[in-house]
Amino acid sequence: MRQYFLIFRTVLAVISIGLFAGDASQSVQRTISAEELSGLLEQSLRTQWKIQDGTLNIEFERTPPAVIVPQGEITLRWTTQIQQPNRRVYPQFEIRVDGQSVTSLALPIRVRWVREVWITDSALASQAPLSANSLQRQSMDVLSLNGSAWSGDPAAEDWMTSSPVPAGGVLMERSLRRRPTIRRGDTISARLEEGALSVEFQAVALEDGFRGGTLKLRSALKPVELKGKVINETVVVVVR
Repeated sequence: MRQYFLIFRTVLAVISIGLFAGDASQSVQRTISAEELSGLLEQSLRTQWKIQDGTLNIEFERTPPAVIVPQGEITLRWTTQIQQPNRRVYPQFEIRVDGQSVTSLALPIRVRWVREVWITDSALASQAPLSANSLQRQSMDVLSLNGSAWSGDPAAEDWMTSSPVPAGGVLMERSLRRRPTIRRGDTISARLEEGALSVEFQAVALEDGFRGGTLKLRSALKPVELKGKVINETVVVVVR
């Protein structure tokens, strides 16, 4: 009888340990909420798309499944590459805890990237120089645009339109180009420097040039083609 009693106590102890272990196992697991999963996707997309400004919003096209993970540091790793920002993507990714893969998911999502863009107050003709006085800032979802919105500084005074832009239109990268500091055919002063010696001579620009860049030029005295670094609208320094 005593032997049966000892066996019963042993079995009871094993069951109790098993129940305790099961409770402990459940206590160190948790469910990732849809908000947390959205935050992981947003952070990862910002890094992958190199987004540094504006707000990125993620919306699931269908309710994501419950994801139960153990306690630890949660990260997301893409198993498919999303090369460029897009309004609708179908990412496939892993959920990892402390560097270990826990589960894989594939969820269609919609993305909104809201940031400030330049809007024209009035219509701009082609070849018109930009001026901050004729533009205003406005926040909008740039992923809804057909192309990339320009994010430069109109006060830099080296940008011009390459095509007409209507009033209230968004300045797009394709609608602008840099305004040449020196134009092809301009007469310029070329400076040749050799140590402390500096000699200036008249030259003709053989191509458009931009401040800080180089252009080809020809001496007005001799038919020699040279290359010079653009200093300003009238001066270049000959480079070898």
